[in-house]
Amino acid sequence: MSEIFEPTAEFSTKKASASGVRAKERLLAQVRQEPVKTFSIIIAGSILVSLLLGYCISRMEAESRRQRLMEDWMQEVANWIREHGRKVAAPIKGGLEATKSAVEEASHSGARHVYPFFKKQKRSFLNLF
Repeated sequence: MSEIFEPTAEFSTKKASASGVRAKERLLAQVRQEPVKTFSIIIAGSILVSLLLGYCISRMEAESRRQRLMEDWMQEVANWIREHGRKVAAPIKGGLEATKSAVEEASHSGARHVYPFFKKQKRSFLNLF
């Protein structure tokens, strides 16, 4: 089975090298006939490629800078929370504790008043049972 693929691979390699040789010959012929036009095309193409490459690099740098700023900001926030977190959380904790104690008091005092209603009532059917 490998014998079938080897001639095809060899043929495509020869075909690619032959087309490369023909392209090289055409390019050299064009350079000989119109050198100014060819070099101006090459220079314009290289400038365009340089601009596109510079733009891509600047976009990657901007994204990297944005990512670093976000990481630095998150680090600063984490440091601030470590330093000032207890000061900020103390009033909230106090408020939660006061609310908890108020709810507990209300539930205990309310349970005393409501308790008689929850006593098991004697069931009767027309006072027969």
